[in-house]
This record gives sequence, C-alpha cells and structure tokens, in this order.
Amino acid sequence: MAPSKLKRHLYSKHSHLIDKNITYFQRLLNSQNKQSKSMTKIVKISDKSQEASHVVAELIAKTMKPHTIGEQLILPACREIVKIFFGIEAEQEILKIPLSDNTISRRINDMSEDIEQQVLNTLRNYLMFALQVDESTDISGKAQLLVFVRMVVDDDIIENFFCCKTLPETTRGEDVFKVLDDHLSSVNLSWKNCIGICTDDAPSMTGSIKGFIS
Repeated sequence: MAPSKLKRHLYSKHSHLIDKNITYFQRLLNSQNKQSKSMTKIVKISDKSQEASHVVAELIAKTMKPHTIGEQLILPACREIVKIFFGIEAEQEILKIPLSDNTISRRINDMSEDIEQQVLNTLRNYLMFALQVDESTDISGKAQLLVFVRMVVDDDIIENFFCCKTLPETTRGEDVFKVLDDHLSSVNLSWKNCIGICTDDAPSMTGSIKGFIS
C-alpha cells in the first residue's frame, strides 16, 4: 500500500496512536507474534494425537460401539489412568487427542474408503476374481446386497468384503444384477474378469431364466 494511503488510514482510524514512536509499534508487533505462536502451539494437534485418534476409531468400528463412546468413556478413562501413572502433564497431552463423535465418524469413513481403494487396486492389478453374493434384510426392513470378492494374489487366495448396496423395492434377479453391474461399472471393473459366482439357493439368484446368475 502507498505510504500516503497508510498515513491517511493512521490519521483517520487510529488517531490516538499518532504520537507513538516506532519502538511502541515494534513492541506491539513482537507481542502479537508471541501470542500467535502460543496459540498455534496450543491448537496444533501432534502426529501422535492424530495416530491415537485413528487407532481408537478403528477399535470403536471393530467393536461396533456408538461413536460417542470415544469422548464419553474412552478419553476420560485414559485421562485418569495416565494422570495416576504419569502425572498432570501427561494428562494434558491425552486431552489433545480428538475423539468427538463427528471426528470418530470421519475417521471410520476415511479408513473405509482407504480399504476399499486398496481392494480395488489389487483387483485391477490381478484382474481375475470371483464373487460371493447374498441378499439380506436389515433392521429397517430394507433389502441389502452383500458382496464379497475372492482373488489369487501371489499364489495366495485372498477374500475381502467388496460392497453393500441397498436394493430397490423388488429383489428380482435382474434387480440384483442391475445394482451390482452399476457398482462394477463405477469402479471400472469388467464382468469379463469374473470367473465365478457363489450365491444361495434362492430362485432370484439361481433361476435359469430370470435369476441373477443367468
């Protein structure tokens, strides 16, 4: 900004500072820089805190507990244990671990997407795969399509969860096929590389005319 404009701003907006010398402004700048660094140090979350947050989120997901358990039980319990064994300073470090229900939910979603991407990358590298397909109903009464994938990776047979998709109102063989076909297309996989399909004995799956396999 031009010096003339700075001077006009000083006189019009900060007239009470006109008589202050340069030393005053230098002290003010140093004070603000120190406050900024102090605030950054307090707010910044360390890599270890982030790692701990992900580990706790994984444990919550594996045990299928509510996401709020991290902030309501796990964090207070860890806080008391660390305080007893290592003192107040260690307790303050524990409090920096982000474990709110929104954070746990976000961590679980991120890990889920990462696992899905790893499975897809493996599928694209080794091409051939087999599918295990099953249709079930959740607690709300909606039909869900569960799909597992099996492939050979470096002479080892690997099996992973592939996807879970909500089926439309009807659960005919062509409906199941449409849902799975759309998902395969969305992840750039071809039916040409599918060498086997395993299902239950339901007519919608095994029917010779309108079944999913046919």
